[in-house]
Amino acid sequence: MPTMLLVTIFLPLAGALMICALSRDARAVQMTALATTVATLVLTVILLANYEPGTEPFAASSFAWLGESTNVDIHFSVALDGVSLWLFGLSSLLLVTCVLMSWESVSSRPGAYYALLLLLGTGMLGVFAARDIILFYIFFEFTLIPLFFLIGVWGHEERQYAAAKFFIYTLAGSMLTFLALISIVLWDYYHSPDGTMTFSIADLTTGLSQHPIAEPYQLWIFVGLFAGFAIKVPLFPLHTWLPLAHTQAPAAGSVLLAGVLLKIGMYGFLRFSVPMLPEATAACVPWMLGLAVAGIIYGALVALAQSDMKRLIAYSSVSHLGFCMLGLFALTSVGVEGGVLQMINHGISTGGLFAVVGMVYDRYHTREIRELSGLARVTPVLAFFFLLFTFSSIGLPGLNGFAGEFLILLGMFQRAWGDMAPTATLGHVYKAIAVLAVFGVVLGAWYMLWLVQRVFFGAPRESQHEHPSAAMRDLSPMEIAALAPLAILVFWIGLHPEFFLSRMRPALDPLTRSATQALADHQSGQTRAIAAENPSKRGDLLRVD
Repeated sequence: MPTMLLVTIFLPLAGALMICALSRDARAVQMTALATTVATLVLTVILLANYEPGTEPFAASSFAWLGESTNVDIHFSVALDGVSLWLFGLSSLLLVTCVLMSWESVSSRPGAYYALLLLLGTGMLGVFAARDIILFYIFFEFTLIPLFFLIGVWGHEERQYAAAKFFIYTLAGSMLTFLALISIVLWDYYHSPDGTMTFSIADLTTGLSQHPIAEPYQLWIFVGLFAGFAIKVPLFPLHTWLPLAHTQAPAAGSVLLAGVLLKIGMYGFLRFSVPMLPEATAACVPWMLGLAVAGIIYGALVALAQSDMKRLIAYSSVSHLGFCMLGLFALTSVGVEGGVLQMINHGISTGGLFAVVGMVYDRYHTREIRELSGLARVTPVLAFFFLLFTFSSIGLPGLNGFAGEFLILLGMFQRAWGDMAPTATLGHVYKAIAVLAVFGVVLGAWYMLWLVQRVFFGAPRESQHEHPSAAMRDLSPMEIAALAPLAILVFWIGLHPEFFLSRMRPALDPLTRSATQALADHQSGQTRAIAAENPSKRGDLLRVD
């Protein structure tokens, strides 16, 4: 399994190099890209099938980057656990989807296009498998380069501006994140008894539990990590690069951006901020929950005002990823599980929506909602997939989105009303956040179903008859093959989420335990302080505590 993990990560890179040698033969390029991504997916499925919940992660043999003789422990170390397992699998699956949906739509420089797509695949797989901070950061930054060129070369009218904005935003934030990660390493080095400067994520997590970072420094480091990870999510109000990038990117670029790359930010919070900075995480919980629910409501309201299908779905991502962050920073077991599960759900449903919108654009050369109508009459299979992914996105019971949103809201309600609820003003704030999150679900159903009504029902518009051959062409077998695995997962996760949760749970608990305890201690301290200031309410407050 460790050897297979290494092969899986670097197989797309090998495929990209092969494509560079075959760049003049378009059909050979396509076949190589498809064979590479399918082989990567097959290896990934074998890895997933052999993972037992609660066992040690698949850890590939590592080697020291600077040699064993130095006291700087930087290793090429990769592994999969219950947190990264499904994100790794989602990356492999969406790579196949992107190759299949690009089969007929990409005719300009296909060699470079598919090579960049596969390079991006290696970056995505590597960032979720990395177990060394330097390796994580290398893969984290590496994903920017292929997507920058995919947007800038194969995008739409404002592609160069969108690519530059995307690159500058994410690079600026990630530099602050790198400084924060180095600060964590240095703290551990100066407080560790063995005198080794380790960059191992697992060793740092263990070491900082024994000699935690002082709380004032934790807050500053948390802000540094926040800069890069929140932009990557993107968390409101640092989301402004996302709608433009989605609108201008080619369809495959939007699928990977929404399906995988936005998850790296939340993965970073879960892997670094929450376990390594528990006191800062506990102190920032109200702020993070506030930003999450602000993103939920803002993204939904702005989506209602959009006239471009891709832009509407882009703002829906701001709203849905707000739900993911809400679950994570509720810091309850069901909330965190729901947040991580919803990351996978969002990648499936929103990735599928962007893929279908790309197929609509290939036929009618427009994404404007007002120029489309009645597509269900002439492309019923396309309409079926769009409607399925829409129902998934809005959380219809029986589909994957419902399982994630239910757990997230349950976790938030536990935080606001359960035994772990805080006292006084903060308790009212948490209750308001929980109610607003439910309202965000209603808004999500509103803008998505309104989109379906305008585009797929009613009489076809006159402008659509400008493309008569396309208007009568439903999905091809290649396009159905691109969407069918996503549709299967929509039902699988919706009907049996425990299959996925059982593999996440053993890895999630150790990551969130310290922050959950810190939050409980923080709220207990608040309760005692209020009781001391208000002796007349002491009994009621201590009962809540």
